[in-house]
Amino acid sequence: MGGDGSKMGRPGREANPQPMTGRPFDDGGRRGHNLRMPNPPLTVYYSPAYAVDGRMETVSKSKLVAGLIEAGEAGEVWLEAPKPATRQELELIHEAEYVRHTLEDKGAFLEVGPWSQPLLDSILASTGGMRDAVKEALKNGRSGSLSSGLHHARRNSGNGFCQFNGLALAALEALKKVKTVGILDLDAHAGGGTFDILGDHPQVYLADVTVCSFDTWEPTDRARHFFVEVEQPKRYLEHVEEALNALERVDFLIYNAGMDTYEKAGGMKGITKEMILKREKRVVQWARARKIPHIFALAGGYKWGGLTLQQVAELHLETVKAFAA
Repeated sequence: MGGDGSKMGRPGREANPQPMTGRPFDDGGRRGHNLRMPNPPLTVYYSPAYAVDGRMETVSKSKLVAGLIEAGEAGEVWLEAPKPATRQELELIHEAEYVRHTLEDKGAFLEVGPWSQPLLDSILASTGGMRDAVKEALKNGRSGSLSSGLHHARRNSGNGFCQFNGLALAALEALKKVKTVGILDLDAHAGGGTFDILGDHPQVYLADVTVCSFDTWEPTDRARHFFVEVEQPKRYLEHVEEALNALERVDFLIYNAGMDTYEKAGGMKGITKEMILKREKRVVQWARARKIPHIFALAGGYKWGGLTLQQVAELHLETVKAFAA
């Protein structure tokens, strides 16, 4: 599922249109939006192919986030199925042999488990969702995808539960229409894979605030690279602001909105849920003030700190709420 790009859950054009909330995937075909609204409702990319039951959070939590959206918990949001990433697209960001290995070697062990068709479908759908979110944001200002497992993937290998780097694919898609792209990575772990692929690209700006040394990277261009590993949780939001300041020149923002920074989702003690909620609102406020298109990916968020998967999904929903508001 998820390969036809059809709209799901959009309210129909009625004589007296009503405010919208999320709707399930079987709620009908492509429909219009409520023209009373100053902006169209947020479109978020997801299909049931994203989720593989029984696997780790990277490929299972999106189903629960989508369920919350369908229940109207995020406000006026549409879910839309993306087109899966193609081999040709993947070879723009990864070595051809690595792409072939992932797609064809059925005995391979992928970053989140042994090769299987459902797992491959999940990876391709989730990666494609980032490309389609860019296209939507270029038209309507904002979008997102319930994608995880992106920023550690390198040009010639996977890493850290990430098979393909959908952030890199999104950046190249945006650069078809804009001059500069910024990738704001607020996952708990550093985005060394994104740096490996795009660090030398003169039109891509990288800003990375991490609370963990995994997959760290060293900036090579002070004008385009910002990196900080947080040492004091009370300074976390200050560092987020510094990262945003480093992206002042960009025309498009890609936000890797990891919830694993939160102390109970695998992150740093002292980084509270209140701080995470302020972070989400600030990122959106920053992008809107500059009138630049912006998209999000879910990124990391785990049960390691004692949360249930449902609680992890509820955390990720805060990103959707901030973008939808």
